[in-house]
Amino acid sequence: MTRTARCVALGGVIFAILAWREAAKLESWGWDGPGPGLLPQVLAVLMGILALAVLAWPGDPATEPEGGARPWANRTFLTYGIAMLGIALALPWLGFVAPMLVATIAMLRFGEGTSWREALLYGLLLTAGIVLIFGTALGVPFPSGIAERALYSLGLLRGA
Repeated sequence: MTRTARCVALGGVIFAILAWREAAKLESWGWDGPGPGLLPQVLAVLMGILALAVLAWPGDPATEPEGGARPWANRTFLTYGIAMLGIALALPWLGFVAPMLVATIAMLRFGEGTSWREALLYGLLLTAGIVLIFGTALGVPFPSGIAERALYSLGLLRGA
């Protein structure tokens, strides 16, 4: 295994320990069922186990040459990174629906190289599915934005 892979795995172990420490502060089980800390605690344990497995796995230096990964030269990686950063920056002002739609279309069109038609269709279907499942059926409140206010007035969101 390369030095870089070992450093990343060690970082994963440290991150899992820190995540477990924070998740342990939440109640994992209550009288009415699972608490808010159960899923983060389980995920922290799984992340730690996987990071330890990667750290212990010998790997093959022939297939994993040192310095072989160049994410900054990868168009897909850059597109996804920019889209995620864009969502994080736009969320407080534009709500969830509009940044989600734009980021999905951008990731598919520019990162994956799909056609505009496919990117638009998938972006619309994914966004509509998330709104219908989480906003309509489950009543999860979305950050307020223009699209959320319009969907709330149409009765498609329960809380905006």
